[in-house]
Amino acid sequence: MPHLYDLYGMAHTASYKKVKAFSESDLDDPNNFTNISSHHKLVAYRDAGKATKGDDFNPSQESFDPELVMISGGGRPHGSVAIGDGIIRCLLTLPEIKARQSSSCPEITRRPRPVDLAIEAALQKERLGNHAALEKERLPNQAALEKERLASQAALQAALDERDQTTARLIEEERSRNEAGQRALYELFVGLCEKSSQVPSPMHVFSSIGTKNSRAVSHDPSPRVSPP
Repeated sequence: MPHLYDLYGMAHTASYKKVKAFSESDLDDPNNFTNISSHHKLVAYRDAGKATKGDDFNPSQESFDPELVMISGGGRPHGSVAIGDGIIRCLLTLPEIKARQSSSCPEITRRPRPVDLAIEAALQKERLGNHAALEKERLPNQAALEKERLASQAALQAALDERDQTTARLIEEERSRNEAGQRALYELFVGLCEKSSQVPSPMHVFSSIGTKNSRAVSHDPSPRVSPP
């Protein structure tokens, strides 16, 4: 025989001709119930039980607690407790239950009206719809941003490669100009030495830009004559 909690859930998920065994997973969607108020009462009772008796509390396996349903349902504002459709009685009033509660017990709140639950459900549905719409819009935008980022990265890399190539070309041109200038000066020096019948010293060519060591290149158009 199912517990009263499950019987109440079964009675408010389908007509008696289509009734099926109640499962806690039925609480995941208010649309599983004939009305949103019944769904809220069952969820409130379960959550109040977990807050009072621990996370292992399972309303489908434990005896129905009239005081707990008074706490979760805000007393009996309409003459009966929230769950049981009038067949459950509680000997204590809500103020008496409050007086016995410790500071760690869950707060006793007013039982929401069906219209309040309907408004909250409509707002939640609208929030979910807006979130889904934003998510649907975000994904293409995110893909476009990623594509733009990759394009910018490729353009930056191309610019860096072009800069490196330009730098290497300028260094090579500068090296060629330096060597040409040194060669021209040395040829002038050789000419002066020939006119004065002197033997020119070897030509020293300094290394190109970016190196530390110099290299000596010997350029002597005339044969060296050993001193006597």
